[in-house]
Amino acid sequence: MQKWEDMTLPKKLDENPQYVEALRSFLKAERKKMGGTKAMYLALYGVEPEEKEEKRLINLLNRGALSGEFIGLCIDKLGLANRTLGEAFNIHQS
Repeated sequence: MQKWEDMTLPKKLDENPQYVEALRSFLKAERKKMGGTKAMYLALYGVEPEEKEEKRLINLLNRGALSGEFIGLCIDKLGLANRTLGEAFNIHQS
């Protein structure tokens, strides 16, 4: 058994990539339901994206760091408040 003193938070939290991949898939599915990246950007920010902004959103969903601020914005602006974290992270109770 590991001692409390030996337990530390890792510098980089990357031992469970399945969670971020599930969240990416969840947000990509929402984007598809909305009709694509332009529609998602418009819903999130209230303006049509320029080409570079659209590409940045695509890159963020594909491989960027999904911050708490961005996840909160998605929940607020995309009408996801009634969805569960379990759904977003593909975690099901057994």
